Amino acid sequence: MGKCKHCGSETGEGELFCANCGARLEEEKPEAVVTKATEELPGGAAEEAAEAAAETKEAEHEEVTEPVVTEATAPKEPAQEEAAAEKKNAAEHKETAGHKGTAEPTAEDKTSGAEAAAEEDSAGKKKKIGSAALIALAVLGLAIGFGARTVSKNLGSPGKRFLAGQFRALSKEAAVLNSAEQVFENGFSSDFQLTTELSDRQVTALTRRGLFSGPYERILRDGSEARIFIGKKFEKAVLNLELGRGNDPVLQADFFIDPDRLGFRLPKKSDKVYVTRYPEVLQELGSESRLSTSMFADLQFPKELRAATVKRYGKIVAAAINRNNLKTEKRSYRSRVLKPELKHSLEKDYTIYSWEPNAEELERLFRNIADEMEKDRALAAWYDRRQEIGEQFAKASGQHPGRSVRFEDLADRLRDNAETYANRLEDRKFTWKLVTEGSEVRAILLQLDGGDTQIFCYERDTDKGKLYRGVKVFDSVLTEKRDLEKSGYYGTVACRFSWWFYTESFALKYSNVDFKKKSVLGLPCGKYRLLPGGDEDGDGIKFEVRNEGANSLYELKNELGSFTLKATKTGTAALPTGEEENIDDELLDGMTPQQGISKFIGAL
Repeated sequence: MGKCKHCGSETGEGELFCANCGARLEEEKPEAVVTKATEELPGGAAEEAAEAAAETKEAEHEEVTEPVVTEATAPKEPAQEEAAAEKKNAAEHKETAGHKGTAEPTAEDKTSGAEAAAEEDSAGKKKKIGSAALIALAVLGLAIGFGARTVSKNLGSPGKRFLAGQFRALSKEAAVLNSAEQVFENGFSSDFQLTTELSDRQVTALTRRGLFSGPYERILRDGSEARIFIGKKFEKAVLNLELGRGNDPVLQADFFIDPDRLGFRLPKKSDKVYVTRYPEVLQELGSESRLSTSMFADLQFPKELRAATVKRYGKIVAAAINRNNLKTEKRSYRSRVLKPELKHSLEKDYTIYSWEPNAEELERLFRNIADEMEKDRALAAWYDRRQEIGEQFAKASGQHPGRSVRFEDLADRLRDNAETYANRLEDRKFTWKLVTEGSEVRAILLQLDGGDTQIFCYERDTDKGKLYRGVKVFDSVLTEKRDLEKSGYYGTVACRFSWWFYTESFALKYSNVDFKKKSVLGLPCGKYRLLPGGDEDGDGIKFEVRNEGANSLYELKNELGSFTLKATKTGTAALPTGEEENIDDELLDGMTPQQGISKFIGAL
């Protein structure tokens, strides 16, 4: 409990304004002052303040600044008018409370003076009291929403608010990919049946080559079947393969692998199941590798670690963004999206936030990231394990790449070259832009050379169905443009990959896509056309994905004919059974295990 220093009324703990006279109970701190320009950052204060409430101790010590606002016209903002009215109101309350003389008035005098002021019928004083009441109600609403302590301490720094809106927009777009990511999350089992229907021209061509006869004809005519089971976290896998389905298939093979063994059976050749202790065989051949299906689980980036990593390094980037290097202006914005891959125009009056750090600020940022990387044991453990697995796979395949880069190496490299990297980015005029319309994110851009070179772009028109985004690294570009019609989404994903003197490109056009309708393999149902070479005017390879009852159908059609892959939502794959025979000795005669297995199967 306390007392209002203006009217002497008792106040409750944590209250910001006096319930009697409406005056502020404590001095405003710089970090509690947020201008209209900062408040317009997308996402609002609620989410950021909620996060700050969970980190109260840190929020209390964090310096909260605001971006510099530049506008073609500078009308008085509502927030500024309210702040001025509040300041004037508080000053007039002080004058009213002390009107009896120069001596310090008593609490009773203050109370009676405030009551007298409140009872006056003048329009001006009624307006003053009304303004204070409105401000008190607004703050009370915020306090109810996400805690008075958070409101009084921190409404979110410009850096946090700048990043939060972008993170929400990009996370929402990435959600459509979750279906593909979740296919193998809890184990996966399905039966796949591939059938073909060749065109007359293709049958004639294959017949002339001598391929459309005998076993090849059986495989093309009767199709193939593969029954697959992959356990949760890839602890084991089973494949039952049949080429040329029917009573007398051309080839039957059953395979299985777990963390310790690899086995197979060829039913038409033998009833035995041939087994090898594959990891131990590699070691006995002098390799330091130990391969197992469980390694694939280690390659996955866990969701918990992903969220922690974004939060951890997001804080560092947010701290580097302040009122000195984050500029805000309201003006028309003209899109320059990754041309010529994306042709798009976005012209309107928007609020544009531009982060333009200088070399000193960038160098400090890089060094702070490097310091955090040294302490980040969780990310380092996952990254180094991923590198080790890559080394083991390379050695098992007969390659000797040497020691791969470790996480600490990346941190050292970033620290040692922080000044060089920072100077290069400043010379190239690195800029990070956020374009908003109200609370909606319209564009996110990472640019060099004054906007002439785009590194990353994300743009969404006023029509929420239209989306443009892309990434450019050196001469390699990946872009997507999307629109929405009544029949579903349609758009194009294009890629141009360049490496030295080699360039490869392709485009994938889609239409009638419903992102809510997932197929067995996670690809959304719809129509697709793959265009090798990126020629959007070509016929390409057309295929359609659709669900029929408990099955998903992938139908591909071109001038060769049609190919249909049916995938079931539940599978029937089974481990091969029979008398087991160990073939480790056959693999330990100087050959690689892969060569030994191929030779053994060939002998069968």
